[in-house]
Amino acid sequence: MRTGLLGAMSPERAERWSRIAGEVNRSVTGYMLGNLTTSVIAGVVVFVTLLILGVPFAFLWALWVAVVDFLPMVGGALAGIPTVLFATAHSLTAGIVTLVVFITYQQIENHVLNPIVMSRTVSVNPLLVLLSILVGASLGSWLGGTFGAFVAALIAIPTAGAIQVVTREIWQATAPPDQPDTPGAVASAAVPPGQAGHRGD
Repeated sequence: MRTGLLGAMSPERAERWSRIAGEVNRSVTGYMLGNLTTSVIAGVVVFVTLLILGVPFAFLWALWVAVVDFLPMVGGALAGIPTVLFATAHSLTAGIVTLVVFITYQQIENHVLNPIVMSRTVSVNPLLVLLSILVGASLGSWLGGTFGAFVAALIAIPTAGAIQVVTREIWQATAPPDQPDTPGAVASAAVPPGQAGHRGD
């Protein structure tokens, strides 16, 4: 379908839209890689914490956290609650320490890691990353409840990246071209208007 659509366009337009599609694809791929990066970091933090505390099945719980943390916004809570409860069943101290580590890490991930990682991998402004998640979750919740909010938040950042790419292309296409500097224009600008007819004096 992509090849057929590009083949129906003129070569110049096909080259332009092919380039735009490539940038959008890189934006979505960057989002997936960025989200995977923060999820792996979360898993490593939980694995080290549980290993130090002596909680059994530390690797399995770390794997659970890494997989569930891939979900935006709600992933941290879904991953943290059962992990903290299991650590508490092992010992009260382990449960408290795991809870503190989880809360601290989630604050760092939400306010530091996610904006920085996403802005570098998706090439979207960090403020736009936060706004896209909030707007996407709100719209999704209004349209489809909790599940809609989850799905909308999941696709909010790559959508913001795609919109940013298309908006930039439209802006560049509609912006007036720069006027080239010609010798005549420079010479005319150098002569005051009142003296334009008295160059021979």
